Amino acid sequence: LSVVEKVFKVFGEELDYQSFEAGLKKELDSLGCDILKILLEELDQQLRKDKERKKHWSVVRRNDCKTVTTLFGQLEYERRYYRHKDSKEYCYLVDEKAGFGPHARIGENLKAELIDASAAISYEGATAEISRYNQELKISKQTVATCVKAFQLRKDFAPLEKRKVETLYIEADEDHVKVKGSKKKTVTRLAYIHEGIEENPRRHLTNPKFFTTVEKSSEKFWYEIGEYLEANYDVDNIKAIYLSGDGGKWIKGGLDYIDGAIFVLDKFHLYKRITAVTGHAKELRMPLYRGIWATDQEAVLKHLREARNRAQTNKHKKRIDDTARYIQNNWDGIVAQVNHPHVGCSAEGHVSHILAARMSSRPMAWSSTGAEHMAQMRATRANGESVKEHYLSGQKTAPKIIELKEVMQKQLKCLEHRKQVGREYIINMPLLNGASTYTTMALKGLNARMII
Repeated sequence: LSVVEKVFKVFGEELDYQSFEAGLKKELDSLGCDILKILLEELDQQLRKDKERKKHWSVVRRNDCKTVTTLFGQLEYERRYYRHKDSKEYCYLVDEKAGFGPHARIGENLKAELIDASAAISYEGATAEISRYNQELKISKQTVATCVKAFQLRKDFAPLEKRKVETLYIEADEDHVKVKGSKKKTVTRLAYIHEGIEENPRRHLTNPKFFTTVEKSSEKFWYEIGEYLEANYDVDNIKAIYLSGDGGKWIKGGLDYIDGAIFVLDKFHLYKRITAVTGHAKELRMPLYRGIWATDQEAVLKHLREARNRAQTNKHKKRIDDTARYIQNNWDGIVAQVNHPHVGCSAEGHVSHILAARMSSRPMAWSSTGAEHMAQMRATRANGESVKEHYLSGQKTAPKIIELKEVMQKQLKCLEHRKQVGREYIINMPLLNGASTYTTMALKGLNARMII
């Protein structure tokens, strides 16, 4: 009837369309809460009458009120409190049927929406985004943070058929995230597997799969990546696997878990170091590059020693010494880079877009658990998967409501009666029995279509 009233106001030019649309959204949300309330309270009645229930559970209290914030807004309903005759356990049976825990105040579907939104924007922004059309959905940012900490990745299922490729590429890098209560930043690792680069419709990785962690050790992290490779690819027929990165110890540690992988040093980090240490002797850059392209380590170190002799400060000399050690420690990766020029590395950009854009590019601090789960959520989105589905799959599944069919049939019978009453009410309206106008034609059309 509230919806009908608003329709009348539109036809009577008392309400513009935009206001009607906003009002209709509010009415339909309220209707959703009413339907959930009717359903749960009718289920409570069914449980009260159930003979099997009476054998084990006795009623302790009735008409206890519970409030839960759902996708539609604040849901309030009454139900009975039971005690088990043997175990003396207490329980709201209808809450258990609906999947509400003893202290649940927010529905799981709403939590999933909040978690999904928080993967892209701040906790405060997420709750503001979800509640922009319904202020009853506004909850605290701390509650959103608690929801994020409950996020769990769904376990990947092995495909029916393993992918067959000749070449695989693994790229890795890291972000540095501020941790609450500490002056130090923690390392957030990112690694991803892909089958190459495609140019159309725009340059992109082929079948990428992203992995990330804050809390796991590098050994466990690479072990999980190795398991994914074994489960999804025909590894025995892969001709080459290239592992690219900046030469960090944890990145090169992946060689122990990926059989036959070849480490290729990322050119970006190498050239960045050379540029930084030759600012005072730019004419040495090209000889250094030539030494790298010729895989002549002695020539490269010779030019670095010359650059060191020209340095004015001890700090600058130390930076050149560090660069020399970096080149020596990663010489195998430099040679592989020269021998396999088609192998690139875009890990720096992916770290920026996937991790830093949400976790470190703005002043913010994280708990270790919060950072772990947020990184996983960002990787999930990058994999083209649903954060909401991952969250909901990790929650306790509510039992199937067998009584739902009986409840729905009962309510549908009531609805049919109300439709007939409503139709008679509309037909007998004086407005429809008067002169033919656009308003009367529209209302008759609505009635004929059984919209109201």
